[in-house]
Amino acid sequence: MKKIPNDRLAKSSKNGGSRRRSKSLPGGGELTLIQAPTSEDHFLRAMELRRGAIDTPMDEKASAELLQMAADQKHLGASAAIALLSESSFTEVQRERHFDRAQQWIADRTKENNVWGLLFTGTMYFDGRRVEQNYEKAASYFQRAADLGNSCAQGFLGYMHSVGHGVSQNRQTAVSYYRAASEQGHVVAQFDLGVCYSQGRGVPKDKAEAVKWFSLAAERGDVHAQAMLAKMYSTGNMVEQSDQQALHWFERAARNGHLASQFDLGICHINGIAGDQDYDTAMKWFRKGAEGGHAQSQLDLGIGCAVGLGVPKDVYQAVYWLRMAADQNSAAAQYNLGRMYEHGIGIDRDEQEAISWYRQAAQRGNARAQTNLGLRYAHGKGMDKNYRRAVRWLQHAADQGDSRAQFNLGILHQNGWGVDEDLNAAKRFFEDAERQGSVKAVMALAKLQHIEVAGA
Repeated sequence: MKKIPNDRLAKSSKNGGSRRRSKSLPGGGELTLIQAPTSEDHFLRAMELRRGAIDTPMDEKASAELLQMAADQKHLGASAAIALLSESSFTEVQRERHFDRAQQWIADRTKENNVWGLLFTGTMYFDGRRVEQNYEKAASYFQRAADLGNSCAQGFLGYMHSVGHGVSQNRQTAVSYYRAASEQGHVVAQFDLGVCYSQGRGVPKDKAEAVKWFSLAAERGDVHAQAMLAKMYSTGNMVEQSDQQALHWFERAARNGHLASQFDLGICHINGIAGDQDYDTAMKWFRKGAEGGHAQSQLDLGIGCAVGLGVPKDVYQAVYWLRMAADQNSAAAQYNLGRMYEHGIGIDRDEQEAISWYRQAAQRGNARAQTNLGLRYAHGKGMDKNYRRAVRWLQHAADQGDSRAQFNLGILHQNGWGVDEDLNAAKRFFEDAERQGSVKAVMALAKLQHIEVAGA
């Protein structure tokens, strides 16, 4: 691949693009005049901030503000960037309005072989926005922009070569584009290059190179790199394990809105990694994650509300958050919501709703729900008695080590309910439950031993 030049065309200054010029005075000396930044200055600076550039950390919020300022000054390139590249910073209605303004500008600039017109046209075809999605056309426009040195286009091409969208899949070529963009300071490409080194995609695996690029991207604002480093330091994967480094990066990622890191940071406070065990702070982070739609955060916040741990006890809030997590197929939330319905906690008691949630959780592998469902079949509670189905669900739970399921399977085998009577099998299940501290299993084994002695 030919060498790709730097894309920082007409770079604006760090103070927002203001320029200084001097004017000679008649009596000697000079008067320094400061010219306010133009809409073009705002646009160029915004594009640098959007994904980072050399000496410019990524700052999408600041980028969005500058794009709005430039668009308010009728800069159509800024409107194009809002419409095509700023999905997380503007509403769909706002983006459509800006697209209406910028669409002809994009077409005209593309005909002129302007780097921004080429980038935006490539993005249109990549996303299928007001054109039929066409990865081959997207790649051709990105290639032209990349040849003019645009790091965003280089990053797109890296991804497209990595997965084979519109081009033949070639991970070595993907790495070359990621590297070209990374060397210009494109933060997302730096993260992607780290992934390539960590997984050996297109390059030999190299832990040191992976950590280098992840660290650079993380320091310069990439939230995914921050979350990745946090996990790496937490587990000791590719780096020396460090609770303090893990905490540092979880905090960076969490404060930048990374939902999973907000949950992980809450866990750090529960485990005392951040100092003393602190459920109050943990629940604050769980709430942030929960409000962002993170299912595990919703589950743990719901449980906290149910028992009053780190938050005031509020069973109605507990039901709300458990349902939010359950609707995202959290098996643990479905099980707990079933218990709320079974016992009428924070909601009207409803046996059939309880069974429905237990069934959903059981089907997703939750051992407690499998045991509850099995026992309901065994006792005919809320459903027709069916020992065979009871055995099936209890066996699933027993295989996961659930002591209640093991004990009750022992009872079923001892009595021949749903299975052939088998005292040896019953004994094995009782022994499994006993090893986990089941008092009932201890008593059942004693009775079984008495039966064996009496029958001898």
